[in-house]
Amino acid sequence: MAFYSQIILVFAISLFLTTLPSKAYNAYSNPYQSSSSSSSSSSSASASATFSSSSSVSTPSLSLLSSSKKTFETPKNVPSISASDVSAYIKSIMDATMSKTHLFIVNVIEKRLADPNTDIYAKDCLETCKSVYHDALDAMKRTEEDVKARNYYKANVDVSAMSTNIDTCNECATSIYGEDTDFKKFDNWAQGIASDCLEKITAKSN
Repeated sequence: MAFYSQIILVFAISLFLTTLPSKAYNAYSNPYQSSSSSSSSSSSASASATFSSSSSVSTPSLSLLSSSKKTFETPKNVPSISASDVSAYIKSIMDATMSKTHLFIVNVIEKRLADPNTDIYAKDCLETCKSVYHDALDAMKRTEEDVKARNYYKANVDVSAMSTNIDTCNECATSIYGEDTDFKKFDNWAQGIASDCLEKITAKSN
């Protein structure tokens, strides 16, 4: 009797196994299939998100590059001279820049120095600005002479010195006044002038 009971039990188990749903069996026989599919989907979603993210970043970065380019307005008293005539062009630009720098020293720096409300830290900064602006004026004059003598390497050095001197003042003014409109506007303008002159000088030296 016990023998027949065992046969019936084995038959019942065999019948049960053959009637298991195919999906359940497949999941059991390959336990990594569902997680692999899930992982694949996650990877695809992640890749799409990454691509989408990189695409959205590329446009602002391009606009940032374009907005970081220095721009300047050519002084109104500069005569219309062909940029190919580098010596005359640089002289006219430097003369106008020297004139504007002199006016800035008088109308902004010296005026603030004369203000009784200017504290000692601001005065130190303004005195520094006055000094480096005079150094920048000397560099502008030397640049004219360099280009006239066709010493383009030295002209490049002197234009860079002009740019550095003016930017030194801007950094000092920013530390004292924050985003000061007068200093920031003049610095942007002067850096635009320097960038334009360097471009012309470099092109000529090549």
